[in-house]
Amino acid sequence: MRTVTRLAECARPFRLNSRLMSKPAQPQQILLVDDDPGAIQLLGGLLANVATLRFATNGKDALRLAREVVPDLILLDAEMPGMTGFQLLQALKAEAELADVPVIFITSHTEAGFEVSALEMGAVDFIAKPFRSSLVLARVKLHLRMKRMTDGLRRAATIDPLTGVANRRMFDQSLAREWLVARRTGGPISLLSIDVDHFKSYNARYGRQQGDECLRQVAVALVSTCRRPADIVSRYDGQEFMMLLPQTARLGAEHIGRRVLDAVQALDISYEESSPTRYVSVSVGIAFLDDQTTHIKDAAPLTAEDLVVAANTALGSAKRAGRARAKLRDIADPDGPDQSQDSSVPALTP
Repeated sequence: MRTVTRLAECARPFRLNSRLMSKPAQPQQILLVDDDPGAIQLLGGLLANVATLRFATNGKDALRLAREVVPDLILLDAEMPGMTGFQLLQALKAEAELADVPVIFITSHTEAGFEVSALEMGAVDFIAKPFRSSLVLARVKLHLRMKRMTDGLRRAATIDPLTGVANRRMFDQSLAREWLVARRTGGPISLLSIDVDHFKSYNARYGRQQGDECLRQVAVALVSTCRRPADIVSRYDGQEFMMLLPQTARLGAEHIGRRVLDAVQALDISYEESSPTRYVSVSVGIAFLDDQTTHIKDAAPLTAEDLVVAANTALGSAKRAGRARAKLRDIADPDGPDQSQDSSVPALTP
């Protein structure tokens, strides 16, 4: 039997949400770049207990390794054949994912002008060869601590403090990035716009505190439906959430939409005034871009904003159709008469 007092149990799901949203501290990564294997061996032995180490003996391999796994710190030899340390630093600063990685130059040059040039280009520190082990350890540990603090502040700036999921800023950044990837690779991308049904009246009936607890539980349920690290749940506006699904075509997005409906229903939060369910439910709008998308001849190029508009339009259709359901809309469907379709994915069985 559903009862309003069940909301008192929300504290436990909220702790679960915190674990879902807050990743445990991972070992930090250092990338050593030097064309001298002896220098790499010396630094590797010195820093083996400080962080996870990877190494490269040329700039091209270093750039590849940095793209594969973004390091927390790079120790970079300035003088290398082929791509020099300065050229590699320029390449790192030109890529959004790598631009903020701190770089320490290690070089035999001791002239003040050389050090100034390195710092002006964006290096965070400069260590001259032959280096002292104690100095290298102190500098590396300092910059790793600073990197962890910076990452923590950056995460805090992109997390919704009430629900623990990504905030609107994080969503906008993630959508812009994943949209560019989808357009460049030709891969699919889907977006779910999710709104808690009758939430304003629920908030008025039971008060803001229970309303906040309800949103926390819904956020936990939404996160539980995601199956891949790249999937992003964000609080978009008030009681509205967005779920960004990179590399997900129409059928996969429909399955996730059905999982969302079932997961929120399973929360079993009673609200007798909610029609037609008598419990807290959500409506879902699904928009997609994949090989089934209808491309309109001579139409303006599609944008990430078109995906948001299509998902919100489908959400409005789900609301008008009676709530507690999912509606689907092709991103390329023209404006005008409602083109949204019922999701074709059947309800999941327990």
